[in-house]
Amino acid sequence: MLTDMQTILERLQAADRAHQKEMGGRFLLRCVKHVCALVLGLFVLDVLLHLAAGWRLGLLIAVVVLLLLVLGVGWHLAYVRRNRLEHIARFLEARDPELGSRLINLLQLKSQSEDPSLAPLTRALARQAVETYGVELGSTPLERLAWTGALRTQLIRTAWVLAGFASVLAAFYRVTAVELARFADPFGDHPPYSFTRLDIVEPGLTGTNILYGKGTVIRVKTSGHQPKEVYLTSFPAGHPEQSTTVPMFDKGRVGFDQMLGNVREELMVYAHTKDRVSLSKKTRIGVVLTPQLENGFVRITPPPYTGIKPEEQAYAFKSVHALEGSEVRFRMQSNRPLRDGVLELITGDQTPQRVALTNSAPNEVMGSFAAKESGRMRFTLTDIAGLPSQADYEGALTVTHDLPPEIRLAEPERDAFVAMDFTLKVRVEANDDYGLRTTRLHRGLNGLYSVPHTSVYEGVVRNISEMTELKIGELGVEPGDVISLFAEAVDTAPTPHIARSQIVRLKVISVESYNDFVREQSDLSDTQAKYQSLVDDLQERVEEQRKIGEALKTLKEQFAKADATQREALTREFDGLLAKQSELNQKLQTQAGKMDSFVRENPVYDVEKELEKALHEQAESIRRSASTNNAAASDISKRSSPPTGPRQVSPEMLDRLKRESDDQIARLAGAEKETEKRVVEPLQDMSAMQELLKDFNQFEALYRAQQEIASQAEAYSHTGATSREDQLALKELAATEKQVEELLEALVDKLKDDAKAAEQHFPKAAKSGQDLADKIKEQRMPPLARDATGQMLAGRGEESFRTADRLRSEMERLFGECKGGNCPNGDELDQYLKLQRSMQPGNSFSQMARSRKFGQAGKPGPGSEKGDGMAGNSGYAVADGSKLDVMGNEFAPSRNSATAKQSSRMGKGAGALAGGGSGRDSGSPDVIKGLNPINRQSGAVNSEAGVEEYSDVVEGYFKAITTKGKP
Repeated sequence: MLTDMQTILERLQAADRAHQKEMGGRFLLRCVKHVCALVLGLFVLDVLLHLAAGWRLGLLIAVVVLLLLVLGVGWHLAYVRRNRLEHIARFLEARDPELGSRLINLLQLKSQSEDPSLAPLTRALARQAVETYGVELGSTPLERLAWTGALRTQLIRTAWVLAGFASVLAAFYRVTAVELARFADPFGDHPPYSFTRLDIVEPGLTGTNILYGKGTVIRVKTSGHQPKEVYLTSFPAGHPEQSTTVPMFDKGRVGFDQMLGNVREELMVYAHTKDRVSLSKKTRIGVVLTPQLENGFVRITPPPYTGIKPEEQAYAFKSVHALEGSEVRFRMQSNRPLRDGVLELITGDQTPQRVALTNSAPNEVMGSFAAKESGRMRFTLTDIAGLPSQADYEGALTVTHDLPPEIRLAEPERDAFVAMDFTLKVRVEANDDYGLRTTRLHRGLNGLYSVPHTSVYEGVVRNISEMTELKIGELGVEPGDVISLFAEAVDTAPTPHIARSQIVRLKVISVESYNDFVREQSDLSDTQAKYQSLVDDLQERVEEQRKIGEALKTLKEQFAKADATQREALTREFDGLLAKQSELNQKLQTQAGKMDSFVRENPVYDVEKELEKALHEQAESIRRSASTNNAAASDISKRSSPPTGPRQVSPEMLDRLKRESDDQIARLAGAEKETEKRVVEPLQDMSAMQELLKDFNQFEALYRAQQEIASQAEAYSHTGATSREDQLALKELAATEKQVEELLEALVDKLKDDAKAAEQHFPKAAKSGQDLADKIKEQRMPPLARDATGQMLAGRGEESFRTADRLRSEMERLFGECKGGNCPNGDELDQYLKLQRSMQPGNSFSQMARSRKFGQAGKPGPGSEKGDGMAGNSGYAVADGSKLDVMGNEFAPSRNSATAKQSSRMGKGAGALAGGGSGRDSGSPDVIKGLNPINRQSGAVNSEAGVEEYSDVVEGYFKAITTKGKP
């Protein structure tokens, strides 16, 4: 009995435990919806209020405590709390109607059976009833009746709640992600959710490191709702209370920018709107504390003697050039406060020289040294914390040296011949890298030098160009004397350097020798052009006067129609015309003076002395015309500007000035026409005679050339086979023979043309020219030259000589006839000048006959080429291509005006050789040895070359041109 009863009681207790577990589970499941609601409430609260980290942490702790409390209550209900057996019995009876009240009755009867206050019979009956109930209830599943199934229902409801909760979180996943992060890590960098999203895109969330004292650009991109303003807040790491806020600049689609400058410690930065509702994540800005070189400056102080002021320049670690002995000072600036630095100067294999760089400013060090040798420089900086610079700061040092000066004779540049009446302009050019102290011009006569002309310079003079005039006729020289010139320069170096120019030797020749030389190299067409330039200049003055007259006419018409205001402007034009008229009259006076002195004392042609008279007369006429016009213009100017009252320009004044202009045009045109008639036309007529003389001279030159060709061809005239060397020589000679052929053919045509041109004034000379052309053609001289050329090309020595010698003999016979009197003579020219021009011819004919300028007047022609000559290097030159510089006073017209220019060679040019100067180079200046040049080399070398080296050649040349007889 007791065993059954005990089993019933244990089963009731087990049923109670099962019931309580169900109760605890149901409690926990019912609390899930409240927890979800609480979480959503917290998320909404943080979205609306942007809770601070402390609030979020507090609420998070409260939620955790509440969860623990709920779990504790559930655990207590399930595992701790126990109900009275009567309570579970009634619960079970209520769950199963078949039980009736047996469980309660069983418990009451058990209590009565154990109650000592009751009668024994009562207790016995009670025990009997308990046993009966125990048997009846033994098969009843009391534990299973305790599970009501409500837990499963509640679980399903909770699952729906969780599904709804998850759906809400998923629907607002952006908010969910933000809020989960904010509550999971309250003190982390998790900005609150906002409809405006701010993201730092530069330098990005990972941050960046920048150099100490530098800055970086912070760029923020926005999404969602676009803010009007964005601000940037920065604060030292760990010290948000020291934050600084600045506005950012709106860059449109790019975003918002702000420069964060002068960063000296690690910073945290973030962007936000003005109300801080929208925040970005924080970005770290780190700082590199290693000192960096920001700016370098170098100041070079040259030695005092150079006179160069010190100048400080930015140093970019490239090569520094400094004169030896200069002080080189460096200033180095860093982004960090500096303590000191070191400059290492490495020269060759020597131990590096260390130059201390001392602190001269908070972020600057400075040091200097004297430049002695070239090398490499290395810089190292140390900041106040003892941190050394890491980068390699290196540069080159180039030490230059004071080099000797450079000096040369610019005029004259090389050896030459100079006429006795020539005024020589000696121009000395010198330069030095740091300054010239003195220059000296040495002048010697036949090897004996006088005291040099010395120039001393004050201050710093690096370049000089000095001109000295030497009047050759006043130096006490005679034809044949040699004047030697050279110059010296001394610089300002402490140990002076000296340099000498080339030596230029000038051989003095007589004026007549110079004239003969000019006659050889030019012709009357050149002289005609010289005088024509005077006419051209006069024509330019006439055109200027005509333009003034036209302007006066226009001004007069405008003045008649103008009102008072307009007349004021026209008066200024009138003043301008008066000024132009005065300037033109001055030009005319200059033109007249030029015409007076245009003809040399010893002209090239005697006929020029006759032309001088006509020039004097026309010069006086021009001078009187200019004076007359100038007086009238001055009178009009005075009348238009009375001592009292305003300007009074009237149409009558303009009309008178116009008449004076027209009168001057007429006078100048008359002078121009008279000059053309009396000066240019005679030269033009005489030029026709000279062209015939030149043709005969050219025939003589061709005859001399053919003599040389025949003489050389005779060397290969032998029987038997011609050697290979002889064939090559004959082919070489054939080229010259071919030239003779071509020149003979051209000479025939030219003789005919020149004879036709000279026929009007010189019929006898024209007849001689025509006869010469006919005989050249009759004797078949060009075909003979052609045959000789063919034989030479074929390599036939004997035939080559025979044909070449035949041509020579034919030319010799014709040349003899010409010498016998069938040539132009001076009588016809003298008659023309005396009878038709009323001029004294003098020796003009013989002077004209000296010309070797072959070709048409003013144009190069057959035989005018320069070179070694048509008979080889040692043969007779058909064209005299002398390249010796000859300086004299013959004038030549410029291209656009009649500006007179002194000539050098061939009587033309001003300091430049007419026809090109390829005379012998007399060498370069010399220079003292033993220097250490680095940046430039001196071109000064000593010269010993001069006129004396080829004096025999030039003596023979001038003897030939001054003693040659008439053809």
